[in-house]
Amino acid sequence: MTELDYIRIVLLQPTHPGNIGATARAMANMGVARLVLVQPQEFPSLQATARAAGAEHILQNATVVAELDQAIADCALVIGTSARPRSIAWPLLQPAAAMQTALETARQSEVALLFGRESRGLSNHELERCHCLVRIAVDAAFPSMNLAAAVMVLLYELRKAAENAARDEAHTAQNQSPAPDTEPAEPRAVAADMQHFYRHLQRLLTSLQFGNGSNTKLQRKLTRLFNRAQPYAQEIRMLRGLLTAIEEKIQRESG
Repeated sequence: MTELDYIRIVLLQPTHPGNIGATARAMANMGVARLVLVQPQEFPSLQATARAAGAEHILQNATVVAELDQAIADCALVIGTSARPRSIAWPLLQPAAAMQTALETARQSEVALLFGRESRGLSNHELERCHCLVRIAVDAAFPSMNLAAAVMVLLYELRKAAENAARDEAHTAQNQSPAPDTEPAEPRAVAADMQHFYRHLQRLLTSLQFGNGSNTKLQRKLTRLFNRAQPYAQEIRMLRGLLTAIEEKIQRESG
């Protein structure tokens, strides 16, 4: 298996089956095979199959889920796409840098490239599931970009990054002695772990009446903070243990 096998394309509530088929074709062109559809309006579809134009195997193996969290639960990195600025700035990368990050993470963890609805993209709530955003530079006079075209742009950059990495590794192997054995890299916390942590954190903030408990902007800033840190799974377990200890102390003192 290669790094590309650990990268999935996630389409959130796609409304046009032709875009699903065209996305599958773009994926086959660039050597990425895993497609996840969240609440597609129409799938399977003859139109999707026709637009796939030989990439029907990707459609046949596509996973269909009811919720976004199901699509990304085991991913340590989620890169979202956005065509518009947000009230709270999210880490923003150019396509080449974003795909380099995706490739490096895919060497040890699952990665999702998340594309929002054709009509309105990702909501702020869905944005919170992303570690960073990528924005494709387009002409301001016509900023609307076809879904499958956006997928192709990112996967082209991903393919270039993978080929460059393979070339560099081959050159290094020819010119250096074998590297010493190293311990496996510590796993990053996946999306499901992070959502459990965020719910736990929010429960504690509410009990403390910190930031009025339900302050949405505060929640979003905290989410951005921890997503940016990309903590290890062990660190999230440690933080949740700390939250539990605080909760237990509050209960003892209030009881």
